[in-house]
Amino acid sequence: MERLVGDHDVVVAFGYLLAQYPVIRRRARFLVMDLYDPFLLENLTMHDDLPMARRMAVHDHDLSVVVDQLRQADFFICASDRQRDYWLGALSLADRVNPSTYTDDPTLRRLIDVVSFGVSAEPPAPTRAAIRSEVQGIGRDDVVVLWGGGIWNWFDPLTAIRAVAALRSELPGLKLFFMGLRHPNPELPQMAMARQAVELAGQLGVLDRQVFFRDGWVPYDDRVNYLTSADIGISLHFDHLETRFSYRTRLLDYLWTGLPVIATAGDVLSNELAAAGAGVTVPQADVAGVSDALRQLAGDPARRAAMRERGRALAAQHTWERVAAPLLAYCQSPYQTVPAGNLRLDSAGMAQWLRGIWWHSPVRRAAGRIRRRLRAQR
Repeated sequence: MERLVGDHDVVVAFGYLLAQYPVIRRRARFLVMDLYDPFLLENLTMHDDLPMARRMAVHDHDLSVVVDQLRQADFFICASDRQRDYWLGALSLADRVNPSTYTDDPTLRRLIDVVSFGVSAEPPAPTRAAIRSEVQGIGRDDVVVLWGGGIWNWFDPLTAIRAVAALRSELPGLKLFFMGLRHPNPELPQMAMARQAVELAGQLGVLDRQVFFRDGWVPYDDRVNYLTSADIGISLHFDHLETRFSYRTRLLDYLWTGLPVIATAGDVLSNELAAAGAGVTVPQADVAGVSDALRQLAGDPARRAAMRERGRALAAQHTWERVAAPLLAYCQSPYQTVPAGNLRLDSAGMAQWLRGIWWHSPVRRAAGRIRRRLRAQR
């Protein structure tokens, strides 16, 4: 990492990297923080099964990580204008929005701008129909509904499963396929919602009949073969704070491959898809609403084709070449915005560095595994 940072003028970091690699803050000439994932909000849901004292400890650590990022970076990027409003408030409290930065640019775009996730400008080029050729129980003529990402605790796969189960007599060829059951990062906890989804499908008698789970994770370059093997993309979530500031990249995958979308209303992308006629939005946890949307799209290939064309047109507005323009502009003419008195590694930064070393140390992780095993044996 030290060699990489030293060999480059601009460093783009995200997540916990400043805590994991303190050399970034010491050596980076120009530091960009990508704030696309407001994990402070995400982790309110991810760890809600822990005791409150433990949840507060995780939150305190995450908060210190975020505050350190806001103090250290020269330029910030995020995934949407809605996120930008959230981060402008945080940057104000970190004293990064002040008379000096305002004088430099009253719009504050020199401090923080929007660089959302993008899609390839190249059209999808599948090499096989992965779902239909590899999943026993899904045939060539079935209508495949794809859940194109992980099953995290802030998502609502249960409503999708109940909706498909409710239609099994009316539409026996309607099949729901979950592309990834477990997160590829072994350090992340197993999601309770993933377990609940499998259990519900079994209880309703649709597991491996109408509802299918891929146990594992699809490699990024192989995902096109699953996306293009489906007829409809679905993404359902609950109405909470994470939703408001989320940016569901799976929806962009649906656009790129021309999948008509059924999504819960409320987040930035689902609203954009609905406005463009590329998707249908439903209220949260509305089984009847999802069933109705599935019934309409499954029985109307012409409507799906029209939505597919609108989705591809919208995808052209989200190519990497377009969305990355503010970051490219910064890299071409980088500048520093960190106040002169705010050293990359001051006393507060040192404290955060020490906390980060402990938090990410193998000793702490090993101790955690031992505690969990001991609890399981009680």
